Amino acid sequence: PNAEERAYRSGMHIRGYVFGDAEARRWCEDHRVESRAQAGTINSLGGVLVADEMSNEIIRLVEEYGAFPQFARRVPMSSDTLIIARRTGGLTARPVGENTEISTSDVTFDNVQLNAKIWGIANRVPNSLLEDSVIDLADAMAVEIAQSFAEAFDDAGFIGDGTSTYHGVVGATVKIDDGNHTKSVVDADTGNNTFDTLDLLDFTNAVSRLPLYARRNAAFYISPAGYGSSMLRLMMASNGNSASDIAGGAGLNFLGFPVRLVHSMVSDLTGTAEQVACLFGDLAQAATFGERRAVSIRTASERYIEFDQTLTFATTRNSLVVHDLGSTT
Repeated sequence: PNAEERAYRSGMHIRGYVFGDAEARRWCEDHRVESRAQAGTINSLGGVLVADEMSNEIIRLVEEYGAFPQFARRVPMSSDTLIIARRTGGLTARPVGENTEISTSDVTFDNVQLNAKIWGIANRVPNSLLEDSVIDLADAMAVEIAQSFAEAFDDAGFIGDGTSTYHGVVGATVKIDDGNHTKSVVDADTGNNTFDTLDLLDFTNAVSRLPLYARRNAAFYISPAGYGSSMLRLMMASNGNSASDIAGGAGLNFLGFPVRLVHSMVSDLTGTAEQVACLFGDLAQAATFGERRAVSIRTASERYIEFDQTLTFATTRNSLVVHDLGSTT
C-alpha cells in the first residue's frame, strides 16, 4: 500500500540523513520523517537507523528472499543475550492400583541461548544514483541490502560450519549430520547418490521419521536444482499428480507438503553422496532467529572520491541458532 509514497519518503530520508543533503533533511522535518540519529556511529556524513518505511521494506524483502529468517522462529531481543527455556521432558501417566502410591514425574527444561552478532554489508554507490530519483535510490538500496542479508542468513542457517565465515553458526544440514541426530538422518537407497536417482521411497522414508507434533507446519527444504532434478521429475512421472502440484510456482508442493527452495543447499547434480540433499520438518521448532537491532546505514564520501562513488555500510544485529534436530533415539 502507498508504495510510491513510502519509497519517496525512504529516499528523502537516505538523501537527507545518510548522505547529508540539507534540503532533503528539511523536507523530512516538514513531513515528519524521523531521523533517529544513532549515537556512537557518527562519521563524515553521519550514521543513522533507516526510516520505518525502508526498514519495514527491508524486513519484508529479507523474508521474501531468505528461507531461514522467514520460517525459523522469530523472537525480538531486548539485550545482546537472550535465554529461551526449552521443554525437554514431560509428565508421565502410569497405571495405579488401589492403595498404591503414585510415582512422581517432572517436567524438565533446558535453555537455548541467543547471542546477537553484527552482520554488515559494504557497498560502493555511484554518486549519479544519489543525484537521480529518490525512489530509485530507496528501491536500489532496499533490494540490495535485503538480498545480501537474506543470502548470508540462509548460508549460515543451513550450511554454516561454525567458522567465522558464518559468524560461528552451525547450520541445519551440518548439525543434523554430526552423529548426534542419527535417527533424523535417512540414507538414500544404494545407488541413489544423485538427485536424478532419488526415488519416492527416499522421500517417504524421510517423512516417516518426523514426529507428529512437528508435522502441522512441516515443509521440504531443498535447492532449486535438487527440486527440479528429483521432486519435479518424480511428479512428472506420476499420473496421480495434478497440474498445480507439478507447476505450482511459488506454491510448490510435494507429497502433500510445501516445498521451500533454499539456494544455499547442495545443488550439485553429479553427486550428493555423504551430503544432506533435502531437509523435512518444521523450521520454527528446529531453529530460532533472534532480532536485536534493525538496519543501520553509514556512509563515507571521501574514500572513493576518485571514482565519484560513495561508500555505504549497512549493519544489523541478529542471532541464528539451530537447536532441535532430533536425537540418536
